[in-house]
Amino acid sequence: MTGWTTDTANNRMRLAALALALASAALLPFVLGSNYHLGVAHQVLIFIILASGYDLLLGFTGLLSFGHIGLFAIGAYTSAILVTSTGAPFMVGLIGAAVLTGIVGVVISIPALRIKGHSLTLLTLALGEVIRVVIRSMEWLTNGSHGIAGIPRPEILGFSFRQPVPLYYLLLVIALLTIAFAWKLKRSRYGRAFNAIRDSEIAADVCGVNISRMKMLAFGLSAIIAGIAGSLYAHTVRFISPEFFSLGLTVILLAMVLIGGRGTIIGPILGAILFISLPEALRFVKEYYLVAFGITIWLSVLLLPEGLAGLPRRLRRWMPRRSAKEAGL
Repeated sequence: MTGWTTDTANNRMRLAALALALASAALLPFVLGSNYHLGVAHQVLIFIILASGYDLLLGFTGLLSFGHIGLFAIGAYTSAILVTSTGAPFMVGLIGAAVLTGIVGVVISIPALRIKGHSLTLLTLALGEVIRVVIRSMEWLTNGSHGIAGIPRPEILGFSFRQPVPLYYLLLVIALLTIAFAWKLKRSRYGRAFNAIRDSEIAADVCGVNISRMKMLAFGLSAIIAGIAGSLYAHTVRFISPEFFSLGLTVILLAMVLIGGRGTIIGPILGAILFISLPEALRFVKEYYLVAFGITIWLSVLLLPEGLAGLPRRLRRWMPRRSAKEAGL
């Protein structure tokens, strides 16, 4: 009876926290006010989508890929080229980006079926750099190092998202759909198969999991979400160039998932919020803001090995010990 009461109370707390988070996200544009801060919020939402998709690969399945930003770039360029060169509507660019990156993701997964560990990491790192070099060299299509400018803001069924506030709500809806998809996938048989592969491929194989199929599925789904995020990024900032999709951004994406808490739903959300908004919040320290940001991240890694998502669990373990010490037990 006590356990049932505790579970009910925990569920109510989770629902209350979810309702508060949704209400805060919905009211955020009215709190921020300036277009600059809304632009930061746009970036946060795009990277929530990207990090949530990347966590399907890294957190759910345990596959470390350094080529994910390359897929992000493919999505951005595919959508931008389709819309600016052919005059196609935004939804065609978005769908085209998702389809092409999904295909590339599945192709990348084929070598991943044969190699593991550091070899897989080096392979995906090389593929990410190859994608960036190809984008820079194909000037006839991508405009090379000059990038693509004048990318229009999204327009769906005659409704324009040119203004910052409507664009924020469009990105928020897509971010919520991505989070809901990750949540549903985690609780499905596919999510359980991904987790089994992450924990032990041998045990998963013994239990009847088709490892090759599940790895290809994880790469494909993660790539599709990266393509969607890339398309949204291109149509939000309205300018893209190969220099943005660098190895440094790959490291930031990896840190978002690891420091946020990999394999969790809320972890990539917290990681994206931290890595996009915290540097802006630390601008007041001027030239020392990078030092302050680095110290903050270092403390997060040192004090929260399970990521920010594991903070409530860590506090629950710490509080009984403190209560016991205060009671003299």
